[in-house]
Amino acid sequence: MRIHILLLLVLVVLFSCCKKENDSIPLPEHPRPNFERSLWQNLNGTWKFRPDSANVGLKENWQTAPENFTDEILVPFSWASPASGARLPKVNYAWYSRTFKPEKPEDWQGKQVYLNFCASDFNTSVWINGQKVGDHNGGYTPFDFNITKYFQEGENELVVRVEDEELDNRPSGKQYYGNAKGIWQTVYLEARPENHITGIFFTPDIDKEEVGVKLVLNHELQENAEFLLAGSGLNFRAALQAGTRSQEFTIPIKNMRLWDLDNPYLYNVKVWLNGNHWSDDIATYFGMRKISAVNVPGKEFQYVALNNKPLYLRLTLDQSYHPDGFYTFPSDAFMKEEIQRAKDLGLNGIRIHIKAEMPRKLYWADKLGLLVQEDIPNFWGEPDSTAKANWEQVATAEMARDYNSPSIFSWVLFNETWGLFSKNEEGQRVYSPETQDWVRSWYHKAKDFDQTRLVEDNSPCNWDHVITDINTWHRYSPARHWAGFLDMVCENTYPGSGFNFIGNNVQGNQPMFNSECGAVWGYNGSTGDIDITWEYHIMMNEFRKRPKIAGFLFTEFHDVINEWNGYYRFDRSKKEFGLDELCPGMTMRDFHADLYVVAGKDFFQTYKGGSSVEIPIGISAVSTEIPQNLKIRYTVYGWDALGDKQELSSGEQEAKARAFEFVEQNPITINLPDMALTGILATELVDGNGMVLQRNFVPFKVEGSRPDDILVLTKSPTEFSDASWSIKYLARQNDRKVWGMGSGFFEYTFDLPEGLSTENVESIEFRAELASRYPQEKYLEDGEAERIGMEIVSEKGKIPGYGQNSYPQTDQKLHGSLVKITANENKIGEVELSDDPADHRGILSWMNQEPGSEWGSDDHSKPWLLDEAGSYGYLVVEKFDEALKNAVLEAGQLVLQMHVDEQTKNRGGLSVYGADSGRYPMDVSIVIKKK
Repeated sequence: MRIHILLLLVLVVLFSCCKKENDSIPLPEHPRPNFERSLWQNLNGTWKFRPDSANVGLKENWQTAPENFTDEILVPFSWASPASGARLPKVNYAWYSRTFKPEKPEDWQGKQVYLNFCASDFNTSVWINGQKVGDHNGGYTPFDFNITKYFQEGENELVVRVEDEELDNRPSGKQYYGNAKGIWQTVYLEARPENHITGIFFTPDIDKEEVGVKLVLNHELQENAEFLLAGSGLNFRAALQAGTRSQEFTIPIKNMRLWDLDNPYLYNVKVWLNGNHWSDDIATYFGMRKISAVNVPGKEFQYVALNNKPLYLRLTLDQSYHPDGFYTFPSDAFMKEEIQRAKDLGLNGIRIHIKAEMPRKLYWADKLGLLVQEDIPNFWGEPDSTAKANWEQVATAEMARDYNSPSIFSWVLFNETWGLFSKNEEGQRVYSPETQDWVRSWYHKAKDFDQTRLVEDNSPCNWDHVITDINTWHRYSPARHWAGFLDMVCENTYPGSGFNFIGNNVQGNQPMFNSECGAVWGYNGSTGDIDITWEYHIMMNEFRKRPKIAGFLFTEFHDVINEWNGYYRFDRSKKEFGLDELCPGMTMRDFHADLYVVAGKDFFQTYKGGSSVEIPIGISAVSTEIPQNLKIRYTVYGWDALGDKQELSSGEQEAKARAFEFVEQNPITINLPDMALTGILATELVDGNGMVLQRNFVPFKVEGSRPDDILVLTKSPTEFSDASWSIKYLARQNDRKVWGMGSGFFEYTFDLPEGLSTENVESIEFRAELASRYPQEKYLEDGEAERIGMEIVSEKGKIPGYGQNSYPQTDQKLHGSLVKITANENKIGEVELSDDPADHRGILSWMNQEPGSEWGSDDHSKPWLLDEAGSYGYLVVEKFDEALKNAVLEAGQLVLQMHVDEQTKNRGGLSVYGADSGRYPMDVSIVIKKK
């Protein structure tokens, strides 16, 4: 009995170890859920590895001695990436090795064995058991080798050599964020019959309620065979004649279920090719959906349509990078979360930027319901024959691989004319007519291959479309330029217009929308890491005032090296936007609602206290579904010169909206109090049932006096009488703010007015807006401004604090500081300042930014720069105890010191905000309340 128990325990341990080993394989799932055979084996995991910087491996026949590969690498991560364990970004040649055998050898008997690489960049050579199998050129799409004749029972030795020189005639996209060198997607074995399925393509037709199916085989059938398809309520059978290589079928779809963003139904099916004593099977899927461009009801412009319904596009640029894996994501769960993160923001699509995306991420877009624009990776040199051939290989393979993905609504062939410029006889950089013709030919090839999607020749920043299904453009601007720029675009968009086209080509009536936008490159040297919310808010307001523009595509989904303008950090941690605290209940989703209230003229209005003002209001609708009995509820409030919140007024008014229009409403009249305020007009759009459809707000300033019933002594931040800091201290925002880094103090001296005594003073209170101050890198040395298109990314590019305009946005990483506050050397309080924040709550730090050259001006001499925009602090209130109050009154002078002790753990610096900086319209204040 004991022996049996012991044997059972051994088996349990062995099973657990095997399971643990299998679970530890990175990306263990089948890498292509739309083309999955039943018998396959994942080869991801730890392989032997040997860099070949001198490129001597072939000459020295390294393929014959894999036992000399003494390093290790985690496949399928690029050898340049941290996740691989190799971290060798400068190496251009490297070798891999591993042994393998089928997990269940009996299942593989009589089958052809194929070795599949989902992606390896760029030239890949393979040996099995010392024999050369073959080579492949290209870096983004799948390829395979039939290794049957090299395959042996038991252990097999696999050797792979990859060369990936950074040549400008090779598609590489934005690999300067991290090179995808070598194997960067899953490697796996697969069992197939001798003749097998190489392609299965589904073409949905929702208008006819049918799907076209195209079957492609490895070679012509030598005998009659049978094709079967089953799953999701479908059952189809067809005979194939000997000699068939490709066959098309039409399958009716009864009780058709559409794929859309809210109900992304997938027809999960399995197909079989059955011959005499052989069979092949593929698990795949498709969605019944239609992508088109349609006239907007009652308008003379078009929108992209999903299932014949016009859809306002709310997209973001997805660089699709990971800080550890670069092109390769760490897990399937992470890819699913990426799609959900976009949906959580209220977006309906992403643009995969100049990268052929990992198929499992596309699967989650298909599964969860998110539209995708997929780019073809670009090369960076001139369009010579080699560059064109390399690009054509990727374009053809990528479009074929992803044909069945219902989430993909458009192919973007080129981006910003990268790779399309060449030198003319005068040495000028031009987009030549010959290259334009080549691009035009590929637009037609893409349309001939795939009539289910829109095709864009080039996503332009140079106004240089040739032929396209969507009239897109890029723009990066400071917030104050959007109104003028968007008016210009709308005025120049009409059938026959040459605007945004090149070479005597003209517009049709294509949907016109933005395909890259934001503030990041609208400022001199880029914004760096700043609060994205303020500029985004203004930009969204301006876009929604002009429903002729069929959507937007914000740069970008997540931060990357040199660009910190994402909704999320590079590690996908969340940024703080501060919307809910300014407008209760508001989130980023409110910027993406079908019905959208725009309040106010702009975000830079200052009103006189005691006046009555009218705030303009409008509603933008980008849907035909307009609820009845709409109302706008509004609330007006603000924060006064003591940091206290003041509720001013509230009300509601009837609202009207019309589909695909911006409709002005009755303005809201506000009677302002005669006091200094940072004000907010917040709106809620509600339907007849009281359901909130969208929230928004507009900030403003009020210039006024302080209350008469209290005495307030103030000092601006720079009016300190003494200061000393261990790192440094500076005044910023034209002396509206001051900070010190490290440990140290600011000291302010207040002379009390005559006539104050213990008999007539009830209380004394200290108030200020304070934050910590992290030692931002650009102030510690000369920072390096971010540049797009960098071939080599410096270490500074990974640090948000560099860049002349940077002031990192609030996120989940806090930088705290413990500040002791004293009056006449007596402690009145100690406060933990949790962070050094910057987001939409820093209203005054945005309003006080010095503008650059105006939109439309011929004078561009004044650059657009930022000075700690969006930064703000926390309201700190400390009341003097009775003894200290009396001592101060007796002294007639108050020496106030805010001190960060070098002995404390949190030596996190100190920021002091003034009346025109931060969040509250207050200076450093001593509040004296009389009896």
